[in-house]
Amino acid sequence: MTDDGRPLPLTGRPLPFTGRRVELERLRGGLGRPGCRGVVITGEGGVGKSRLAVEFADEAAAHHRTVRLPVSEAASHVPLAAFAPHLTGPALTGELGRHFQELRNLLAAPAGRPRTLLLVDDIHHLDDSSLALLSALATDAATAPAPGFFLVATLPQGADWPEALRALWHQDAVEHLRVGPFDRATTARLLAGALGAPVTAPAVRALWEAGRGNALWTREILRAAVREGTLRPVDDVWCLTGPLDDTLLDAPAEGRFRGLPEDRRTLLRLLALCGPLGLADALARVTPEALAALEEEHLVVVTEDDRRSRVQLAHPWHALLLRRGTPRLLARALLLEQAGRVREYGARRHGDALSLARWELDATGTADPELLVRAAGHALDDGDVDTMCRLARAALSQGPHVVAGLLLGEGLGQRGEFTESIPVLERAFDEARTPGEVESAAAALSQHHLYGLGDALAAFGVLDRAAARIGTRPVLTACRAGLLSAVGRNDEAAAVLALAEGADPKPGGDGGGAWTQADVLLLQAHLRVRLAAGRVDEAVRTGRHAYAVQSGLADRWTAYYPARSLYLVAAALLESGRLDEAERTALEGQEAMRDAVPALTVWFAWVRGRVALERGLVADALAHFREARALARLCGQPFAEQRALAGLVLAAAQTGLVAPETEALTPVRAPASPPASEAAAPASPHAPEAAAPDPAPPPGAAASGPSHAPDADAPAPVPPPYSPLCQTDTLRAHGWVRMLRGADGPARELMLGAARAALARGEATVATALLHDVLRWGSRGPRAEAGAVAAELAAATALVQGSLAEVRAAHAAAVAPPDGPDPAALEAVAERMGALGLHLYAAEAFGEAAGAWRRRDRAASAARAAARALALRGRCQEAATPALAGAATAVPLSARERDIALMAARGRTSREIAETYVLSVRTVENHLGRIYRKLGVGGRADLADVLLA
Repeated sequence: MTDDGRPLPLTGRPLPFTGRRVELERLRGGLGRPGCRGVVITGEGGVGKSRLAVEFADEAAAHHRTVRLPVSEAASHVPLAAFAPHLTGPALTGELGRHFQELRNLLAAPAGRPRTLLLVDDIHHLDDSSLALLSALATDAATAPAPGFFLVATLPQGADWPEALRALWHQDAVEHLRVGPFDRATTARLLAGALGAPVTAPAVRALWEAGRGNALWTREILRAAVREGTLRPVDDVWCLTGPLDDTLLDAPAEGRFRGLPEDRRTLLRLLALCGPLGLADALARVTPEALAALEEEHLVVVTEDDRRSRVQLAHPWHALLLRRGTPRLLARALLLEQAGRVREYGARRHGDALSLARWELDATGTADPELLVRAAGHALDDGDVDTMCRLARAALSQGPHVVAGLLLGEGLGQRGEFTESIPVLERAFDEARTPGEVESAAAALSQHHLYGLGDALAAFGVLDRAAARIGTRPVLTACRAGLLSAVGRNDEAAAVLALAEGADPKPGGDGGGAWTQADVLLLQAHLRVRLAAGRVDEAVRTGRHAYAVQSGLADRWTAYYPARSLYLVAAALLESGRLDEAERTALEGQEAMRDAVPALTVWFAWVRGRVALERGLVADALAHFREARALARLCGQPFAEQRALAGLVLAAAQTGLVAPETEALTPVRAPASPPASEAAAPASPHAPEAAAPDPAPPPGAAASGPSHAPDADAPAPVPPPYSPLCQTDTLRAHGWVRMLRGADGPARELMLGAARAALARGEATVATALLHDVLRWGSRGPRAEAGAVAAELAAATALVQGSLAEVRAAHAAAVAPPDGPDPAALEAVAERMGALGLHLYAAEAFGEAAGAWRRRDRAASAARAAARALALRGRCQEAATPALAGAATAVPLSARERDIALMAARGRTSREIAETYVLSVRTVENHLGRIYRKLGVGGRADLADVLLA
């Protein structure tokens, strides 16, 4: 049981069997080939050789007699122990002839039956007599006219093959099947199957790296992590709550080290405490022969890193076990001795400062403050938030230090500890003396107020205080613009930046010179503003520029993480209609973080959910949004949690369901919206009469107090205009929920009002998404209303770059004609949408086209368009939107006709279809003729185009 009373996963049962489809196919193929006498499965310990062999034997048992030999290391000293259970009398080495005949009869296939399968797990543990007997049986089976038996044997990687098996392999009668570790995707499926719920991407990565894809190691690490609470479920998604480094495993491996000579054991302890060491440092402890012996025993590995040979432990388990077994005073002496060696070298290599600070802090509890701050900066570069906080806190314990305060405050904010981070940053702000220190502290403090507490007025107040001390400076300008854009005042943000069409900031400002952290923040502000304004292709270029510049900076304690630009680039690529690039960029961002930066991991899961939703993969989108919400709740990020929650509700709505989580959404109502031709006058973010925004509700808050569900009759109060919670996702989610609950008028009012208000604030990207949703819902009123929505969407898309805006504009044009939607134009739009990977949009457009053809009494064209809609809907997992509702009824095929049509479209012959349904070939041909006439197609090729689009 875990500490909180939950049962441990996998207790008393194995891991789910997964990820071995290719290997199973190899085994099946061998069993099915008469010339193949067996397969030898090899691989390192724990990868699943035995499990693969057993699963195959269990599967084969349905048609083949199976015989399993009980083999073990303990029984390897007992002659014929493995064969004894299958012999009628005692197993005697002097009666091998009698035993041979008896086993030959046992393994012979019965008349008319397939050959027997013989499973020998760990065949290297067979005693000499058993090997001799098995060799004789194999040789006899290879020459006998009867089918004989099929051998499945397992061997550890590198073990000597028994001579009989080697001879059969040389004769090409036995295949060699190598089984390797799992890749990360397979590990993710394995973990989800074992835990019964999805696992976040950072947790999968950590568990995969710790277990190195080895099934046995992964199982033990998983059990230990759950037992100690390092891995726990948050909203039914399993998340890591800390590093796996200190997870205590139930691994009986300590005995491997006790028998080693003292010098070798000391080297292993040093590697466990200090991490990888240079080859020279390792050879200062042991002889080359001793180091080679440790490598041969798979206790250490030697790698090449930047033209430098480095020695490290072969597995993270060993590090934990060795650290746990090293006496405290010995550990202290080893750490300080290694720190002294590095100082003798001059401590010039990258990472030396971080190593020295950690070793000295571990050994003595303190270190030089400047060293600690430099080391915390290196931990920041590595994305190691916990180490950054520890080192910065140690530096501050020795006295005030502005940079240490900035680093600690940032790390605490990443972990959601804003009640501590804000006082730390306030002290750093007060203690700052140089303009650079003031603006760096102001930048961090303002963002913590806005994104941590939802307090926009406090955030802008910090920037005002900083400007009063040091005047207007680039970092303050970038922060003000970024915050204005975040709270929905993109027009003001653009004015602050004096945004020039297509222009990016230059290094060092107008004066030229090297790139700085201020330049990165300005680039990121331009990225945000351009993304919101619809200049998405420019945003992509600017974001990639920001990432490249920031990755090359030596100091990042103002701009922090380069990967932050990548999730915004992915969002811009999505809005541009470049879905594949958006997905690749999101994955690139996840990989760019060597360790999981808590708050930042949320946004990559969120943007992947957005990409999946645009593709129509609503089930995948739900999984990504649930992961993002769980991560946000885990690390205390209310702003990110609301965005993920809104995405989850929006994705669920596009399956035709109102998600239970809807009640936790931030309440909104339709904002006062001017006509599309008017622009709302922007209010000052510093107006004294502006109400302070409500902070985001804490996790679970929706469960208590009155419900804030969207209600057509009683609109809920809306957060103040400067709340970061008034976001597109939230508005869209509320609109879809109202529509599903039958409040069609209020839903449209909310979405149209929000779109017009967004346009007035310079947020064309937001407006096009909102207006396109309304267009997708279809017309419920007079024709003029539908035309008006289409006209507004066309005007909004004219402000937005990229292919997505283009197809939305084309969609608007196709539904705009006064006499009703143009079905041919809708089909053309659907084709373009499908080419972009927007399969749900394409299916909806074909569904609209089917309705338009039907209204024109073009039944065959309507059926063909509806069939295309249903075929595309099949790619969209569980999608069920209003535009798809009529597509199924528009296809005039019976269930039998549809099944036959699909089989024909997939290339099955009429005879094959007839055999499947027990019909005559002529009946199948008659069915197909009626299908062609109903769908208005000429034959099988056209049928495939319609049904398998």
